[in-house]
Amino acid sequence: HTNPEYGEFQTFQHYFKQINLRKLVMELGIKHFLRVFLLIVNTLTVVIGIATVAVAVLTFVNSSSYDVGESMFVVTVSIILIIGFLVLAIGVFGCIASITQSPVLSNVYSFLLAILFIVEVITLIFVIVREKDTTKVVMDMFESRVEKYYTNETSEAENQAIDVFQTSLECCGFDSFEDYDPSPPESCCRQEDTAWDECPTADQFKEGCEKSMKEFMDGAQDLIAAVIGFALLLNVVSIASACYIKRNTVPYDKM
Repeated sequence: HTNPEYGEFQTFQHYFKQINLRKLVMELGIKHFLRVFLLIVNTLTVVIGIATVAVAVLTFVNSSSYDVGESMFVVTVSIILIIGFLVLAIGVFGCIASITQSPVLSNVYSFLLAILFIVEVITLIFVIVREKDTTKVVMDMFESRVEKYYTNETSEAENQAIDVFQTSLECCGFDSFEDYDPSPPESCCRQEDTAWDECPTADQFKEGCEKSMKEFMDGAQDLIAAVIGFALLLNVVSIASACYIKRNTVPYDKM
C-alpha cells in the first residue's frame, strides 16, 4: 500500500530540489557573467595602466623640452607614474583572480581597488574645488607664452602647443591677433602653412583665445570629472562582483 503522507513528502522534497537546482543554475550563470565582466574590465585596465606608465616615462625622458618648475614637474609626473603602476597592478591581479577564482588574489584585488577608489575621490574633489584656479593657471601660462612666442624664453614644444590651441580653437593670441609682434604665426591662419601676410582676410583668426580657452578648460574639466565619476562607479561594481564571486566559490578543501 502507498502511504499518502509519504507520497506527499516525496512531492515536496522533489519540489524543493527543483528550486535549489534552479537557484544553483542561476548563481552559476551570474558568477560566470561576473567573471567574464571582470576579465574584460581588467584587460582594459592593464592596457590603460601600461599606457599611463609609458606616458609618464616618456615625459621624464623628454623633460628638457618643457619649461616648467622642476619640483612641480617631478611631483606631477611621479604621481602619474604611481597611479599608472597602481592601475597596472589592479588589472593584473584582477585578470588572474577572475581566471583562478583565488580568494587570496580576490582580497588583494579588492584592496587595491579600495586604494584606487580613495585616490579617485580625492582627485574628483580636487578637480571640482580647484576648477577655477586650474583654468586661471593654464590661461596665465598661455598668455605668458604668447608674449614670449618670438623670443628665446619659450621652447619649441611650448610654441607648438600654442599653435595647436590656436588652430583647434580658431583664435589668435590671448586678447587678439595684435598680441604678436611683428606678426601672428602661421597657426593664426585657417590655411595650413600660410604666413599671416599671405593669408586671405576671411581665413585670418583675429579674435583672441581667452574666451575660447576658458570654455575649452571648463569643458575639459567637466569631462575629467565625469570620467572619474564613471571610474568610481566601475570600481564599486568591480569590488561587489569580486566579493560575490569569492562568496559563491567553494574552496577545494570543502569540495
